[in-house]
Amino acid sequence: MPDIELKKIKPNRLNPRTEFSKLGLDELSDSMKMVGVLEPVIVREVGDDSYEIVVGERRYRAAQQAGLEVLPVVVKDYNDEEVMEINLIENVQREDLSAVDKGRMCKRLLEKFPHKFPNQESIAKSLGVNRSRVGEWIQTTVMPEEVQRRIAPETYNQKVPLGKIDYTTAVRIGRQITEQKKFVEVIDYLSEKRVPRRLVEKATKQIVQQPERSVEAVFKEVVDDAPIFLPFSKEHADAILKQVKKQTSRKAKDPRLQKGVKVRAQVTYFADLEIEDVYRKKLGEFNEEDTRREGGYTLEEFKEVWKKLHGKWDDRESVYVIKFRLEEEAEKYK
Repeated sequence: MPDIELKKIKPNRLNPRTEFSKLGLDELSDSMKMVGVLEPVIVREVGDDSYEIVVGERRYRAAQQAGLEVLPVVVKDYNDEEVMEINLIENVQREDLSAVDKGRMCKRLLEKFPHKFPNQESIAKSLGVNRSRVGEWIQTTVMPEEVQRRIAPETYNQKVPLGKIDYTTAVRIGRQITEQKKFVEVIDYLSEKRVPRRLVEKATKQIVQQPERSVEAVFKEVVDDAPIFLPFSKEHADAILKQVKKQTSRKAKDPRLQKGVKVRAQVTYFADLEIEDVYRKKLGEFNEEDTRREGGYTLEEFKEVWKKLHGKWDDRESVYVIKFRLEEEAEKYK
């Protein structure tokens, strides 16, 4: 494991990473000043007694920042194709590499090495991931730059910092909202606020169906002015009404739930139902029999109920109709 002068080493021109955390580099640089470089970087010869980083560019940059003169290395003989594949595989599970960077690398593999990577499936197989994931990575690379900058690096704990958005949400919204300006506005809004997924889906649907309305107006109606629901079991609902239960512990909560706000308590599981049929039907095709089964409503009454729950009645909208019968009340609620 030789030491090579830092000035003879060049950064990796094929590295998929386009950004390096300044804080991370500062911390690594300080560590190197104290204890040196604990793990060698992998390099390849590029002629005239010079080398190029293959794996370990973050350590290389931190060593430069620390003012080191030499760097421990392992010299390997790799061609461009091998370097690109190694970098993608080495970085694919990193927490500081975004889907955009991964997508760019995948595109370069497809363009430069079609004999080995003729399609997305071949890349997915090489990386050990689903083809759909590779496709989503690539899709982020054609999104507006404003959106690309908002996409957070993938993390194991799935925590997305404020100001960023996870790539799967961006992809899902981008497939529905084709107007670029509105797409950017939606991503900007969701990056700065924590919005439950069901409300994101509802707002996105309304933005598509009501193009005359502004993104701001839709989110105000769907998110800002929407009631906050807190689900309880029927057993706990009874205890709340008797004022016996006065607190609840949850793993997650609606971000709008803060001291002083009012929420709507919602009853969850209370019975077993046997599904008799499931099918699609347009709202405009609903008849009195349908609305009677929905809860004893007339058609006009059901339309008003629907509007309160979903914001709009659209005769052209297809919905799932789920017919069921009560099998038995849950044992503990009898």
